[in-house]
Amino acid sequence: MKTAVKVIAINLIGVLIILALYEGFLFALIGHPDLLRKCPMGLRNSIGYLYNNGDRRIIQFSPDCARFDKNLGYTLKPGQCIFSGSEFSNTYWVNSAGLRDDESSLDHPEIIVTGDSFAMGWGVEKEETYAQLLERKTRLRVLNAAISSYGTAREMLALRRIPTDRLRYLIIQYCENDREENLSFYLNGNTLNTMSEDQYLRYASLDARDKSYFPGKYLKMQIEKRVKESRRKKSQTSKPVDLDEVDLFINAITQSGVNLKRVQLIVFVMNGRIADDNRAFPAALKKKIADGNYPDYIRRMIVLDLSDALNESNFYVLDDHMNRSGHEIVVDVLYQTLSR
Repeated sequence: MKTAVKVIAINLIGVLIILALYEGFLFALIGHPDLLRKCPMGLRNSIGYLYNNGDRRIIQFSPDCARFDKNLGYTLKPGQCIFSGSEFSNTYWVNSAGLRDDESSLDHPEIIVTGDSFAMGWGVEKEETYAQLLERKTRLRVLNAAISSYGTAREMLALRRIPTDRLRYLIIQYCENDREENLSFYLNGNTLNTMSEDQYLRYASLDARDKSYFPGKYLKMQIEKRVKESRRKKSQTSKPVDLDEVDLFINAITQSGVNLKRVQLIVFVMNGRIADDNRAFPAALKKKIADGNYPDYIRRMIVLDLSDALNESNFYVLDDHMNRSGHEIVVDVLYQTLSR
């Protein structure tokens, strides 16, 4: 009996040592992004999940940088703030419309850049965003109207607050998580239902909670992730919808109430550093607008595939947003497109 207890105790101690070493391994990689860059993509994505969900702050729920908006859920907060992550720290200058741009850019812009955090410039300074780089290259008035986590539906509705009578080009950065918002917009009769102020404050409170490290933090997160994924698979029921992801994207544009008849639309996808995730949607969108019966401004849409232009070095390791070099590559492609 004593021998069995001793064996169990030794095995238990061995398991605890292995778990402690594994936790230390995760902690070391999160604390040293340069070391993580040399690891396989699967491991990098796993570590990125731990950082994004356990350590990272979200700008739209920061009281210094964002505010509640009854129609759009939130916008950036006019004025100045600093937003930081483990790999960057940037100053945000926000105009009266709650956009990361100067006040003069609101005055009848000729080019508008819209999208989510990638287009907004998460992780880079304002002058390093592809919107500002494009303004310098073209010498046209460019407005960066992108805001973190906005889907296509909200991006388009936000344009109704901006004078578009001189708008020549609308550059839309699409992300795969736009689908959920675009679907909600469609199912609600092309009406956008956003969060209430109480919901917004609740999210802000969750983001403000202590994210300090404690022993076992990342191991606990991985276990919780597995449990959530298992429950999601068991309870997941898909509601039949007569539109696919591309249809929902086009619907969000055509039903927005924004007059785009004389505007050239330019669209590209940005889901992060995994190129394969950025290929499928542009191909499907090109096919759809070539075969479908759409307004002229949709059929004239230019769809770009940046998969081969960008590589891993153009993104942060943990945060998975574009760094300065990524924005420089995107603006080169956009400028060449406009020149043609």
